[in-house]
Amino acid sequence: MKKTPLSTRQQRRKPGRPLGGSIVADTRQRILESAIARFAMDGYGKASNKAIAAEAGVTAATLYHYFESKGTLYRSALREANAVLVNVYRSACKELPDANSMEQLCLGIEKVIALTRQRPGLMAFAAASAGEIRRHDDLEWLEPEDSDAFPNFFRGLLRRARSRGELGRGIDIEAAVQMLIACISGLAALQGTPSATKGFASVLRAFERMLRGDLMLSVDRKV
Repeated sequence: MKKTPLSTRQQRRKPGRPLGGSIVADTRQRILESAIARFAMDGYGKASNKAIAAEAGVTAATLYHYFESKGTLYRSALREANAVLVNVYRSACKELPDANSMEQLCLGIEKVIALTRQRPGLMAFAAASAGEIRRHDDLEWLEPEDSDAFPNFFRGLLRRARSRGELGRGIDIEAAVQMLIACISGLAALQGTPSATKGFASVLRAFERMLRGDLMLSVDRKV
């Protein structure tokens, strides 16, 4: 069989994309997903790059080709986890562009429930990250555009709710942003416990009912 000249093969490659680029991207993504699962299960201190590499189906040398240290891998995995979770909520807003802010947020919660069935360690890993960073000197926090991803999303959602008359009177947006982050972080940490994993969807839906205001009903007391 006649071989295709190298120059012709190069011309057929897409411009700006190196040979084997998709393989490189796929390998990096497998390592990140394995790191998220392993860090969620073992924590930063106990998780090893060797175990993460084995779970990703690569050698330790290959892992170090992509990430120079465990700290670098952790920060990259955290950036990935935050991006995935924030995009879940953003996709809910795009899916229901004309719905009120509460419906958009609750749809985001439903999408998170579906996501946690596919990647059960994702939320637990993200929730544990703040504590891990405080405990380990070799971890640095993300760049502002990464670490502020969740606050910025909730801030935008609440500002939109206020502009449309959907936010309660006297609500301080910054305080509400911190409350939402604290609640979701707590829920994520709960998801990582064996006793709560099976009922995690029910827990999130209870939180959803609280947001809607129908978790508890106000009953007038008889005098």
